Amino acid sequence: MKIGIWLMTRENKKSEIEIVAKVEHARHCANFIKKNETFVFDIDGKLLPEKSTANLCLGILARIQPALMIAKERVASGLDPLPVTIPYLDCFDTGIDFGGMGKVTVKLFTQKAG
Repeated sequence: MKIGIWLMTRENKKSEIEIVAKVEHARHCANFIKKNETFVFDIDGKLLPEKSTANLCLGILARIQPALMIAKERVASGLDPLPVTIPYLDCFDTGIDFGGMGKVTVKLFTQKAG
């Protein structure tokens, strides 16, 4: 069953939804975040460290946080948590090419908790 359809069912509880930020690109990251690592959050935006594999980084978490707030509001309204307009986010670091340290890009998606 597609996650969007699953989210709309009446028996679904918000505690069964997780938001995943999977690292799609990582270059010269000062926190040693690597491609395919993940940050996993509950629908309230709480980081689930036991399910996450990426090192903690405030730069990328600060970029993900507004998307988590949008997701929570959308679920409360009965909508798919992640609109197609925000599938990718990157960290605040400008990247080594522009005077920064590195750059990390994540792709957001939902999954069933478990």
